[in-house]
Amino acid sequence: MFKLQLSGLMVLVVDDQRPFQVMLKGILSSLGIAHIHFANHGEQALQRCSQNEYDLLFVDYNLGSGKNGRQLLADLRQKQLLKASSIFIIVTGENTVTMVMSAVELEPDDYLIKPFSQSLLKSRLQKLAEKKQHLAGLYQALLQQQPEQIMQQCQQEIDASGRYEQFCRRVLAETLFEQQRFTELESLLSDSMSQRRPSWALLLEAKFRLQQQEYQRCLEICQESIEINRLCAQAYDLKASCLLAQGDPEAAMISINQALAIAPYHLPRQYLTLKVARAAGQIPEMVSASKQIFDLTRKTSQQDISHLFNYIRTLLDAIGHTTDASKRNRLQQETMLTLHRSQNDEQLIRDTNFDRFEQICVARLEALDGRFQPAKKTAATLSPQMALQDPDIPDLAMLLLSIGEFEDAGQFIAQLSDTEQNDPILSELLEQQQQKFAGAAEQLAELNRTGMQLYQEGKFQEAIVIFDQALNIAPSNTGAALNLIQSLLQVLESQQKNKSIAIYQRCRQTFKLIEHAHLPERHQQRYVELQNQYQQYRQELKQNS
Repeated sequence: MFKLQLSGLMVLVVDDQRPFQVMLKGILSSLGIAHIHFANHGEQALQRCSQNEYDLLFVDYNLGSGKNGRQLLADLRQKQLLKASSIFIIVTGENTVTMVMSAVELEPDDYLIKPFSQSLLKSRLQKLAEKKQHLAGLYQALLQQQPEQIMQQCQQEIDASGRYEQFCRRVLAETLFEQQRFTELESLLSDSMSQRRPSWALLLEAKFRLQQQEYQRCLEICQESIEINRLCAQAYDLKASCLLAQGDPEAAMISINQALAIAPYHLPRQYLTLKVARAAGQIPEMVSASKQIFDLTRKTSQQDISHLFNYIRTLLDAIGHTTDASKRNRLQQETMLTLHRSQNDEQLIRDTNFDRFEQICVARLEALDGRFQPAKKTAATLSPQMALQDPDIPDLAMLLLSIGEFEDAGQFIAQLSDTEQNDPILSELLEQQQQKFAGAAEQLAELNRTGMQLYQEGKFQEAIVIFDQALNIAPSNTGAALNLIQSLLQVLESQQKNKSIAIYQRCRQTFKLIEHAHLPERHQQRYVELQNQYQQYRQELKQNS
């Protein structure tokens, strides 16, 4: 029988409460453990682990400011600072469902509720160490991400009908799924569920059916899993994905909310929530999920400026879909507050042109408020500065769409490489904005064609009516404004000496729409010619007044 040897273990206790550190040190010392180190917060724990190899880690779930225990475990795994034989135990004084399930989903080696006795701790350590030793080859293969070795080690334990057969069946099934060896996966799942139906097998079966687009079968298995365990958040996730794939985002929203009620602190779940909420048009849930993604990744190895940018982009998207004035105002305030706070987070924004991103976001807010002129001025200032590899190009394109410069936006979008495709949230937001303005862009193009046809036929008054309609659709569109000015000037030309002051004033007002525009070459020469013609008529009006 395996006998746990404690005396030589290196132990790290991560807890921000000194009384617990003292209490646990007493228990560990009584068990014969002498090498005990302490860390008060996650960052200090990471530093300790980079300097020492620990056999046993006790980590409090809540660590005050900075990383929590769940985030610390994710970082240690990502940075490979844990040995294959290391035992990681989450410790907490809270026993709420959301706290426990969120921690358990990350699969620490164990989870202990404070307070606990010396005998309980010793018993748990005995079982954990025995498992680690017996499956040492498997844990090493998992650490080194060697799928063939993982499958071989699992199969050995299964063939021997060993004590950890069910655990190895689950790991083998997950690996087969990742390697897309579906025939072997089906055989393993069928065999594993021949006598009883363990939760892990049901979840893998549901996941496989979802991947194969067998949605109804997937839903049936999810329901079976939920009936066995009402706290199985993953079953609700899979159910939500199925319902979304079947075109029922409202039902998917109900399912993902049930998963969130069980375990909200799971990053993939928040990504799924954002996707479902956007499809269902659930604005508060959409904003909440985006903020959770930002918060969950902050101060972790997964921290990335894209999470902040996508949260702000989601806020802007939400404003565009909100008609209630007070709700819009709250969203606008949150957007500006987030931009302001982020300016002070030098570590987060240091490798980005945050000032430019902020300018674009403020301009998008102005456009959403109907203040197209300052938004257009920002677009005109920034457009010539942007190279196609700049990460802000999609944001500039969305700004151009919002001010009605559909053709310019389309040119930027058409030339984008796969940059925005690397970020599915940004890609979806950009595509959604294109769809939102697609009808307006088509109408505008048709009206401009009709207006130019009338203009070429010499029907200038009728052309003016059409170009006015075009500007009603896109009030600051440069092409439509130039077309209107051109038609107005032709009317002034036809009036010879008695030129209309009202027409002249319309020209002046319309020129103001584009005075700050960044004019592409196709418009620049035309603009200069129309300006010269306008100034000539202006002088005539002065002389006649």
